Amino acid sequence: MKLHPILAVALAVFVAPAAVHAASFEGSVRMKMSQPKGEAFEMTYRMKGGLMRTEMQTGNGSMATIMDLGKKEMIVLMPEQQMYMVHSLAAAGAAVEKQASDVTFEKTGDTEKILGYDCTKYISKSKDGISDVWVTEQLGSFAGLGGMAGGGKGGKGKAQTSGWEKALMGKDLFPLRVVVKNQKGAEQFRMEVVAVDKGPQPAELFAPPAGYQKFDMGGMMRGMLPGGKR
Repeated sequence: MKLHPILAVALAVFVAPAAVHAASFEGSVRMKMSQPKGEAFEMTYRMKGGLMRTEMQTGNGSMATIMDLGKKEMIVLMPEQQMYMVHSLAAAGAAVEKQASDVTFEKTGDTEKILGYDCTKYISKSKDGISDVWVTEQLGSFAGLGGMAGGGKGGKGKAQTSGWEKALMGKDLFPLRVVVKNQKGAEQFRMEVVAVDKGPQPAELFAPPAGYQKFDMGGMMRGMLPGGKR
């Protein structure tokens, strides 16, 4: 079944660091991600006020997620099933905040223009390794990549939040380039923003499409229990 891998990544994206305030930037950001021994793929971020949407095509199918920072909830769209799920994010932030205690995030004096945006290089260190992170203050906050940046650590089927993602939690910093290295200095993961399109985003992109049905996990589970089909 294709449903479970897609949902696992979708949940991780927004259980990962997410600012609780609205980003000031409105537009879309397209990023390319790659690993030394894996195929590259792209993800598109769309931002509008306190709303964020990600779109991704993986080997398991297409995926789109919408996060409402004001309501602290996430909508997972399932295009192949013409359905959507709603998840509360209220408890997720506290859990990730605890995990961030083992991460350092140091600003360097290096600066660079990337796609016309002023970027500063930070170095993030954690037990998993070291990451060079080039961030800008001009694109609002970042909601994370979930297990996509694990540098191969997600092999056990669990999407993991990387150290640099934890470090960006709650900050108005958006990464335009990230290079993740292990303790020996070997590159494990690379993320680079390849396009930024600043401009109004259609409101309909931040709500389930017409005709999509809400998937009720609780109702499905109750229906599977003896005497639960009522």
